[in-house]
Amino acid sequence: MPTSMKKNSTYPIRVIIEHLEEEFRPWIFLEYRHVSLIFGKENTIYTNIPNKYHRILNKYGYVYSMSIIDIIKKGIIKPYEVIILDPWAEKELTIHDLDNIKYVIIGGILGDHPPRKRTPKLLSSKLPEVEKRNIGEGQYSIDGAAYYVYYLYKNRTMNNYEYVDGVIINTVNGYIKLPFRYPVVNGKPLLAPGLIEFLTKGRLPRKILKEIGLTY
Repeated sequence: MPTSMKKNSTYPIRVIIEHLEEEFRPWIFLEYRHVSLIFGKENTIYTNIPNKYHRILNKYGYVYSMSIIDIIKKGIIKPYEVIILDPWAEKELTIHDLDNIKYVIIGGILGDHPPRKRTPKLLSSKLPEVEKRNIGEGQYSIDGAAYYVYYLYKNRTMNNYEYVDGVIINTVNGYIKLPFRYPVVNGKPLLAPGLIEFLTKGRLPRKILKEIGLTY
């Protein structure tokens, strides 16, 4: 196993984002970045990432061109060390699950409404030996799913966890509806930093552009 993929002794769970979109768009980048802010750079792994995006994502975690499917099939990570988050899995994720694994895999997919069941097709079905778990009936964003895992591990229970189904973003030209389930933190839906500006102004915030070495 490469040194960078070994379990971090200071944090028991690491999250693996398997990139499954054909493109690497700003929206998905913002969610990937937010996962790193939630779990920390040392505990975030991105797989199946085209080489041209490695420089950007290296700022937020460990980045691999290889798919997690191949990583597991090559024995670099063992099937019993991971769980795949799959909305169509029969069993719901529990703290007992997290206590007995090293990695949680989240499909890097921008949600559709209604969902097209891409996680089972592109990920779960290709790793039949890996356990799958759902996190409830709602369809989460990538970073929202990561926060769910973080909350469960930190609090050891989902008691007092709050969420909202659907978020409305007002703009000068009307409103944008995000029809997904979002965690509620400090009374507000948890959205990826910069997402509102991107959706309303069509650009990433200047702070984030500077962070990744770009300007406009």
